[in-house]
Amino acid sequence: MRAVVGTQPLCSQLSSGDGAAILVSDFQPLTAAPRLSSLIADAAAGHSVHQVDPRGALSGDRLYATLPDLADEAAAAFRAGEASATPGRPVFVVAHCSSAALSLRIADRLAGERDVTAVLVQPTWPDTAHVTEIFAEFQGKLGAVRRPSPDLDGDPLSCVVGMEQLMSEDLAAVATRLGLSKAPLAFSELLVSYRTWLAFLLACRNDQPVKVPSGAVAITALTDEPGFVLPGSVAERCRTKLPPPANRPDAVTPELAASVLAEVGNQPPNHQEL
Repeated sequence: MRAVVGTQPLCSQLSSGDGAAILVSDFQPLTAAPRLSSLIADAAAGHSVHQVDPRGALSGDRLYATLPDLADEAAAAFRAGEASATPGRPVFVVAHCSSAALSLRIADRLAGERDVTAVLVQPTWPDTAHVTEIFAEFQGKLGAVRRPSPDLDGDPLSCVVGMEQLMSEDLAAVATRLGLSKAPLAFSELLVSYRTWLAFLLACRNDQPVKVPSGAVAITALTDEPGFVLPGSVAERCRTKLPPPANRPDAVTPELAASVLAEVGNQPPNHQEL
């Protein structure tokens, strides 16, 4: 089973306005829940909001890309989209969960051109354990025999191809058990979802240690992690604030979008300093 769909744009504009520009790096969840970028675009009156979708950019024949390459492309696409906008207006680069490292790289590339602030929402830093955990999660959901992932230290593209092959075999086995003559479209969609997720997590894992941007980039983290310190830096490098309460750390809610927009100055802040 080879699951390939059209590759989606890495960076696309969701709304327009003359206020500060907002780039949001986030992901489409496996549920019908809204994306953080969509909630921000709906609420950010007067601001241009751009969605950075690294998994979408890996959804077609392009199976792997490094974080530096993704950051270069996102920054270039943003600049092209801003060609007719107000020159030099501030930009806020927002990260949700594991997109933190990518957003820091994007912010660093835009620094010097304008005032840049990175807003990290519940930031996480994917490592080897995270990649292997998600690969095992896929097998567990299918009731498949647990097999180790390909060598994560080898060629990244070969690793993604190998993981896709193993997952495809697992899905084919499920179809056979169900007596299906042909795997349903939902199987292909599931394969694409996990493959792109694993490819992005692998890129994050391969980009460690975290690259902290220059001092020209202001950084705020909305996190409930006690004593949070940006990896590779000191406590004073990153301002921390508590996000609104949620049933799980990665939950996306209108209240979370409002908290992000408070950092842009769109509305009064409503959360406490850590």
